[in-house]
Amino acid sequence: MYISGINIKNYRNFKDLFIEFNHGINVIIGHNNSGKTNLIKALQLVLDRNLKDKPSIDDFCKSNLDYAEPPSIEISVLIKEHDDKEDDKNVVYDWLINETPEYTAQLTYVFELPTKNHEEYKTLIAECRDENGYDQEKCLRLISKKFLQKYVSRIYGGNPTKQEKADSENLDRFDFQFLNAIRDAERQMFYGNNTLLRDVLNYFLDYDLTKGQGFENLTTKEISELKQREEEFSEKSKELLELLIRRIDRKKILQYSNETGADKGGEPHFDAEITEQELLFALRLIVEKNGFKIPIKNNGLGYNNLLFIALILAKMQMESSNYMGDNAKVFPVLAIEEPEAHLHPSMQSKFLKFLNTNEQARQIFITSHSTHITSAINLESIVCLYDDINGKSAVGYPGKVFSESKEDKDSKIYVQRFLDATKSNMLFADRLIFVEGLAEQLLIPSFAQYLGIEDSLVNEHVGIISVDSRTFKHFLKLYAYHETDSPYAINKKVVCITDADPTIKKSNKWVSALPFELDGSENSKSLSTHVTDLKEGFEDKYSNIFVFHPPNGTGKTLEYELCKENPTSPLLITESFPSQNSAHTPANYTAIISKYGDDLDEIIEEYKEKLEIEELTENRILDSISKCTWGDVTEKKKALIAAIYYKVVSNAKGQHAFYFEQKLRDNFIKEGAEKLEFNVPSYIANALTKIIKEDA
Repeated sequence: MYISGINIKNYRNFKDLFIEFNHGINVIIGHNNSGKTNLIKALQLVLDRNLKDKPSIDDFCKSNLDYAEPPSIEISVLIKEHDDKEDDKNVVYDWLINETPEYTAQLTYVFELPTKNHEEYKTLIAECRDENGYDQEKCLRLISKKFLQKYVSRIYGGNPTKQEKADSENLDRFDFQFLNAIRDAERQMFYGNNTLLRDVLNYFLDYDLTKGQGFENLTTKEISELKQREEEFSEKSKELLELLIRRIDRKKILQYSNETGADKGGEPHFDAEITEQELLFALRLIVEKNGFKIPIKNNGLGYNNLLFIALILAKMQMESSNYMGDNAKVFPVLAIEEPEAHLHPSMQSKFLKFLNTNEQARQIFITSHSTHITSAINLESIVCLYDDINGKSAVGYPGKVFSESKEDKDSKIYVQRFLDATKSNMLFADRLIFVEGLAEQLLIPSFAQYLGIEDSLVNEHVGIISVDSRTFKHFLKLYAYHETDSPYAINKKVVCITDADPTIKKSNKWVSALPFELDGSENSKSLSTHVTDLKEGFEDKYSNIFVFHPPNGTGKTLEYELCKENPTSPLLITESFPSQNSAHTPANYTAIISKYGDDLDEIIEEYKEKLEIEELTENRILDSISKCTWGDVTEKKKALIAAIYYKVVSNAKGQHAFYFEQKLRDNFIKEGAEKLEFNVPSYIANALTKIIKEDA
């Protein structure tokens, strides 16, 4: 069996949310305050029998504004059949709500005000209401002062409307171990007098014989050998203790005993008998490394946490074995908060691989902010908590958004393969900008600076993710949310910024084109297929996805648009330009753009002058601009210079973007005449404005 889901009502940030789980390991991710810890705490309220604390007034969901009825917390856990062991169904049998085709059991935790107190509550709460509704602060203050101490918690088994309490004996068969983010691992495992370490040591005492079995399950031979070991220990420990006793001056103690009158109660003496269990108190956990013995308190915090988790798993093994007899746990659950807190990336991956293969915990829940953990885990194991585009708590399941179609299977394989530590940031960001290259990823923040919205990108937790232009579709499926058709997708606002990449048909092949090469026929496309697929397959179908590209018919790439918007700007000349023996050196390019104020022919002549004869006779730019039928001469001039600029930087886009970004930053902080004008391409400005808007 496994915990298949939880429904949380009116608890902390959850007003009413159902969350599905995977059998095995579940990695719960999300931005800060998305509810990761609250989810684990909700599970703990239902399953942890050692938890004594009741919810406080702050545990009621603050988005609940109706106090006509006493607020209550309700948390339902669903338990489904899966790879069942012998006692599984017996434990949950009385809690079944469905038996076929696979059984489903339900446990419901309720924290509520008893019915007998409702009348008094309604009388007093009415004083907290005015024409605008209930004053939440007054309501909570009243509940805290007058009613919270009267609240009771109950756990029901089966359909909660029947209010049949779950029997404590079967609840005790669940073992919920919760390791919170701030844990004192050193204190909890330092000495043998700590319950955890002592119990684990006792369980593994003579494990080579017992294999963790209870005494009644051992063979006659094993019992005989065990008794022999115990007798050997008794003899040697007695000899050692008697040696110790002989070194104690008992007469001096008796002198003080006689003087104080304590001897009237009997003469003090020392017992030389000790059990293995009693001697375990004297054991101290240390670490040996390179021949040196290191006390646990001097060991690294990260390694101590790993040791502590190892002890917890050993304890879970002990408590679920028949060593415990009828008290053995049937369903051990391990919950860990932020295991990455003290582990470097490679240790995080190794730790996760270990948890994936562990046999002690039947189910594992991990909360994490780590992109390294996210990238190392299977998509099916990820549960993503987030606030949707309407600001409501929501949940997405990256592994469940893909259908069984070949296309979706291919997409799933691609996402799983390339969701590395960098791209995993897309699952944590509140809003997303997908760009198709390193240049855009580097330059978008500086463009936002010129638009006066860079702080907004940071404040709104906007993630800028670079993916290949033809693989947008794979990652977008994670966010293609539809309430009925794709409810598992993540309903965040997503903006895609992509090149137009126009093409023309030559010799029955589609090749990249300059905008002024397009003739409007069926042999030319102003937008590439991947752009139209994005618009038709995602933007037109999903209200949270938006696609922005250079102008249809006159646009090409980011570099082309930068120059078209800033045709004479020296900011665009960077160290990525050829330094010599080229028509495109900074000096030659400067000479070309200096002709922008003249006729188009003057620009063409200047460009021709800088070209070598071989380049001149086979120059595609000059040939195409001469055939262009555009009527607007200014647009032609911009297009010509943009085409030249594109040719200069197209072979070193990443390097160019690196230098260009620094020039933009340096220019921005200048003042007066020293600060050069720079225009952000309109399609990018529109995209950035869209992503920070509050509306969808």
